[in-house]
Amino acid sequence: MPGPRPTLEFDAFPAIVVHATDSSSIDVSRARPTADERVYAAIHTAVQEHRLAPGVKLKEAELTELFQVSRTSVRTALLRLAHKGILQLAPNRGATVAKPSPQDCRQILEARLAIEGMVVEVLARAPAPATVKALRAHVRAQERAFKSGDVQEGYRLAIAFHRLLAEHCGNRVLAQLLDDLLSRMPLILLTHGTRRSKEDAMHGDHVDLVEAIAAGEVARGRRILALHLQALQDELDLAEPSGKTLKQMLGR
Repeated sequence: MPGPRPTLEFDAFPAIVVHATDSSSIDVSRARPTADERVYAAIHTAVQEHRLAPGVKLKEAELTELFQVSRTSVRTALLRLAHKGILQLAPNRGATVAKPSPQDCRQILEARLAIEGMVVEVLARAPAPATVKALRAHVRAQERAFKSGDVQEGYRLAIAFHRLLAEHCGNRVLAQLLDDLLSRMPLILLTHGTRRSKEDAMHGDHVDLVEAIAAGEVARGRRILALHLQALQDELDLAEPSGKTLKQMLGR
């Protein structure tokens, strides 16, 4: 008999501080975020920091109580998160944190290769010294995190590295598209895991990618990125469901 469905726990939001990684989530022209923006930002950040796992149910009544906002504000935030693939909405069942399917994972990584490949090309065509300096500093910080044993921080910095590439390419459209895809990566990793630790290889790829950009080597940069994403896909457990009935699985 399956265990109980995971539900929202209030400690997923230990402090309601708005610091969403999604740059489009808040209108910075206002001094304070709106109620729906606060809910959106807190849930988005909790997913990025692995505090909300795939399958966790988000109840409107609980969120309304927790954030002291209206149900309308909660619904607006949930709809925006569902639009970005962070949540799944079902009639009469409410919202749950998304669980990407194997096909979702492959398509997200394919999209990343197309979009991030263009980001790398833009950066390598005219490598700016300030950009190269920032990227090198970031990969050093990532290396320190992994060497100190802070794996969670290491992985946070690893995903942030790809956002940093987009931020420095100077194309806001590419940056936003890539940010949306990167926002779904924690869900992929938590749902499908990785078969073994690859921190050293991941860091090495990032170092090589930075140096290819610094040298203005577009083709090499694209090749490193392609191999990096393929290695990630190979490490995910993307086996499709068997499709067998309960009777078949029980041998009856």
